[in-house]
Amino acid sequence: MGRAHNALMKRGIPLASNQVFYSLLHREPEFNGVAQLCKDLNVTLIAYSPLEKGILTGQYTPDNPPPGMRQRLYTREYLKKVQPLLETLREFGAAHGGKTEAQVALNWTICKGAVPIPGAKNTRQAVSNAGALGWRLTDDEVTILDELSLAVTK
Repeated sequence: MGRAHNALMKRGIPLASNQVFYSLLHREPEFNGVAQLCKDLNVTLIAYSPLEKGILTGQYTPDNPPPGMRQRLYTREYLKKVQPLLETLREFGAAHGGKTEAQVALNWTICKGAVPIPGAKNTRQAVSNAGALGWRLTDDEVTILDELSLAVTK
């Protein structure tokens, strides 16, 4: 990304954004330096799959795993590890006026300085995703979610 930024700047073109896989369950951009480099270079980090293919919506559990190929990625054991994080997303959502797990997860992404681009298969999901806007998790809540996500991803 740094090389691309420099090459574009030589031509007078700013690098506006970098789209990467980023969610509470995939925080690699924080750990590999991409998120910090985006901040340093004033490049917008765009987070794709911020709801982790539906896992952070709360609709999947160890007894109700996702269908198809996602079942291989998100095993029952993995889904068990995710439950404390999902419970905290629910708690924080309730504390912020009845927000859903997905809305809290998207808001966490925003609090991290990224622009989430969640998928929406229908109007209901698109409207729900918009509920992540207009409010903000506290710094303490972001820290708690960070810690819980690390417990799942390590």
